[in-house]
Amino acid sequence: MPVRPALSPEARPVAASEAMRRWAAAEDPPRVLLAARWPIRGVRAHLLANDLALRSVGFRFTFVGPNDESLRRLREGCGEGDGLDLVGAPVENGRCRLWPVLRRLLREGSHALIHSHGLTATAHASLANLGIGLPHVVTLHEPLRPHQFPGWLGGMKRWTLCRSLARADAIIMASRAARANLLEHVPSLRIHAERVLVCIESGDTDCLAALLARFVSSSRSTAVPSEPIAA
Repeated sequence: MPVRPALSPEARPVAASEAMRRWAAAEDPPRVLLAARWPIRGVRAHLLANDLALRSVGFRFTFVGPNDESLRRLREGCGEGDGLDLVGAPVENGRCRLWPVLRRLLREGSHALIHSHGLTATAHASLANLGIGLPHVVTLHEPLRPHQFPGWLGGMKRWTLCRSLARADAIIMASRAARANLLEHVPSLRIHAERVLVCIESGDTDCLAALLARFVSSSRSTAVPSEPIAA
């Protein structure tokens, strides 16, 4: 299993172009596997402005999401250009099982990093990654609510989600308030608080580029740059 890079709350991100230079040392740089269960509204806007925008400096992505209208609209928003494959997971009776599709792609060995968006995608990605152990970066877009998981079934779901978050190598939050909310509602993360990061500026592609480059480098067991990541 790759050695995970250390993160620091006092960092300044390197520029996206510099992160890409380090990331693409190989002639055939590996891909980032993106996953989102609900790539709509704010999540879609975030993907287009951040992850998928990094194609302009050479990052490559495979996106996995529900095979429905949301995937079509994301494809339209991406426009023309190389460096992106979109893979639809079947939707049946309102349910979408992302993890078998993610598992198949991970087993192909062409990806070096998972980046999941939202709690549901995080759980599916964590399950798909069992026994494979690629670095897993999570972005959460909404705060947790006090009574979000009622009843025994909700308790099981909460336990699964907490376990998935605990396995993540980094969790990106949109603000310090969102970070505090997560640590309040998932106290088991407090012992890994250094993994819960804040990209201060909305649309801060340099912060994201540096983070992705850091973990891709670690997955290839190459030297990791000395500059830590902004938190």
